[in-house]
Amino acid sequence: MLRDLPDGTLCFVDANIICHHVVQTPLLSDECTRFIKRIEQGAIQAFTSAAVVAEAIHKVMLAEAVQQHHLDHRGLAHRLQRHRELIAELSEHRRVPRLIQALSMHVEPVTLDLLERAADLSGQYRLLTNDAVIMAVMERLRLSCLVTNDDNFDAVPDLFVWKPR
Repeated sequence: MLRDLPDGTLCFVDANIICHHVVQTPLLSDECTRFIKRIEQGAIQAFTSAAVVAEAIHKVMLAEAVQQHHLDHRGLAHRLQRHRELIAELSEHRRVPRLIQALSMHVEPVTLDLLERAADLSGQYRLLTNDAVIMAVMERLRLSCLVTNDDNFDAVPDLFVWKPR
């Protein structure tokens, strides 16, 4: 559980943690919000990447579209692209960059050399692209602690994975 993460830890924060904080998700939001408060209080030093922030913005936008427009999750992004007028009514996703800024979270840019390293790590650890980019950024920042709700990282050696469940 995230509450067991020791104070003073330097960690990489995945998009799903940010999303569960912004979007009320039963069983996950409370734990993620407590974790975000610890970052805010300076007990945890948090890092992320520009790609993760973009993913969090996207996830929050889709969650709001489901809630506000009563849409099915299946094919949601494609449906929104065909009905762009629905996008104009969404605003919750704007909270994400403001939250990252308010927390003074370090946001690492994703560069071409990081993407090349991620391609190597993808094959090595059998990770999809976005997860491999997280690993490449963590490697660059010399971080070994990952806060995520994603099980895909469980088999990566020398990585300490903390989850809200």
